[in-house]
Amino acid sequence: MNKSIIVGIIIVIVVIVGGWWIFAQNNKAPVTENATTPSNQTSTINNPDQTNHAPAETTSKNYDVIYTDAGYSPSTLTIKVGDTVTFKNQSSGGMWTASASHPSHTAYSGTSVQQHCPDPNNASFDECKADASGTSWSFTFNKAGDWGYHNHVNAKHFGKIIVQ
Repeated sequence: MNKSIIVGIIIVIVVIVGGWWIFAQNNKAPVTENATTPSNQTSTINNPDQTNHAPAETTSKNYDVIYTDAGYSPSTLTIKVGDTVTFKNQSSGGMWTASASHPSHTAYSGTSVQQHCPDPNNASFDECKADASGTSWSFTFNKAGDWGYHNHVNAKHFGKIIVQ
């Protein structure tokens, strides 16, 4: 085989592997976790013989899922019941995050998009509208389970929230 052909093949392989590596690195959006703690008031006890049994402080967390032109990142996220996920649209188009499956959006709430939109109580895991780039939408998961979701505007982009 000609030496220049071998060198050409090696260059093509290096370019393909390098391009794949750069693409893979750019699609890894960091998962940010912000703990938020509700304010709890504890009462003071005047009698030293009594024990203070203040209620346990509950902590919920907020996670970010970034939506780009390549889809949701991370595409699978594991959280606890009561945690909130904020879906941030950093794509060049619209984002309408909604419960699986497309187009009915019935998985989380058991009701169709026609039945639960608009959703003034934000209880159906359905944004109920497309938002422009640069916006975000948050949802608090109060049900344990594996909840698939998608972008209603671009249904080939999907992910899963695992709520424990």
